[in-house]
Amino acid sequence: MNSRLKTSSFNSRSRLAEAVWILMLGAPFLLLAGVYNQLPGDIPVIRNPLAGTVMSAPKSMFTVFRVPFMNLTHGLMAALMRSHSQDFDHAARKSSYLAMFSTLLFAIALKSNFEALEISGLAWQPGSLRQWAAAGTALSVVAGVVLALVRGRKVPIPWPELRLSPREKVILAGLFLSYLAVVTASLLVVD
Repeated sequence: MNSRLKTSSFNSRSRLAEAVWILMLGAPFLLLAGVYNQLPGDIPVIRNPLAGTVMSAPKSMFTVFRVPFMNLTHGLMAALMRSHSQDFDHAARKSSYLAMFSTLLFAIALKSNFEALEISGLAWQPGSLRQWAAAGTALSVVAGVVLALVRGRKVPIPWPELRLSPREKVILAGLFLSYLAVVTASLLVVD
């Protein structure tokens, strides 16, 4: 009985976490769609958290929505990997693996929101919002990776338990290639 309650509680928390990640990964698209018409004619394509915009490109659906799309590809990869926590029989390894990919997924979603705020700040012109959003982006990446490594310390690579199907391997490869295609296209559209 106690085991069923724990499993039910875990499943409820897991579904809630999934709903939060879906909302967090979807929010940047909605935010940018809401300010699209107010955005300036040039959109930053290559940014440096310390120096600001390095390269820009003319505003288009691609230049505005490419960043949340890239984050979505990362999030989907992390979610797919996270879904395989049940492949691990050893409780500590399973827990560590789940914690690592849950942390990465949250960090990716948070980063996506900060980047959308930074881009949407171009429509509102408040420099401080864009600076805080840029700092939040950098912090979410660094803290997310460090925290994921700490939380995943009990499940070092290699993961012999991991059983990805051929279909899942193709999906991961497709997501990664989609990301690379967007990065390449981003470099081709700069002014």
